Amino acid sequence: MSNQKPFLSKVVAFVNQKGGVGKSTLATNTAAILSESYRVVLLDTDEQGSSELWCNARDEDFAENYKVRGFSKHYKKTVNASAVTIDLEDIAGGCDILVVDTPGRNEFVSLGVISASNLVIIPLTPGNYSLWSSDATMQLIQKVAAIRSGVFAARFLLNRRDKRKVSDDMKQALSGFDIPLMETTVGNRNIYENSSGGLSVLEIGARTASDREGQREMREMVGEIETLLGISRKTAKTSSPSKNGKKKSATV
Repeated sequence: MSNQKPFLSKVVAFVNQKGGVGKSTLATNTAAILSESYRVVLLDTDEQGSSELWCNARDEDFAENYKVRGFSKHYKKTVNASAVTIDLEDIAGGCDILVVDTPGRNEFVSLGVISASNLVIIPLTPGNYSLWSSDATMQLIQKVAAIRSGVFAARFLLNRRDKRKVSDDMKQALSGFDIPLMETTVGNRNIYENSSGGLSVLEIGARTASDREGQREMREMVGEIETLLGISRKTAKTSSPSKNGKKKSATV
């Protein structure tokens, strides 16, 4: 009889109250890469449905090594965040990792997702570095810390950066928050745009140095996510959910 402890399901959410910061691209690629080693569900809670469309467009024969089960729930009639939290905990109980793509400007859904998450990633893009000074984002950051302080991790992620180095002034501004900055940064590359058609960056042939760098960045980002979650690829797809089907909380 194996002495290996059962894998406790994890929830990773890409959250930002602003749209257009790349949440769907990050979520879909993260789900695909994690699916190499874990049973992954990709949940799209944004009415725009970009992640759901990505899942629907996947060629399951071609994507044999990157099986991602995906669906959408928009919670249109939800009146409180706790209903979303309970639902996500139920969904997470049936997989190893639940990756959640969230809408902008929907506080109930965002807070419900945050409350169920082990790791919340907040993407920021060059045109939106001022987001930390907006009321909506500030409130979201404060509620992240208040709701799950001590039992979850939150990170800023610099997404779609240009070729220039991230400025010291910008890093200094972000350092004023309790939420740290991820070590990985993600560039503005054609391969990310190409991955919106149903394939991950690892399933698209790398034709240029930029494409290869994009594949490296995504691998590095997912590796950092695994580290923050305290998991390793040795727990690959052999695990079972807990008997009651619920996600057990874990400190990361």
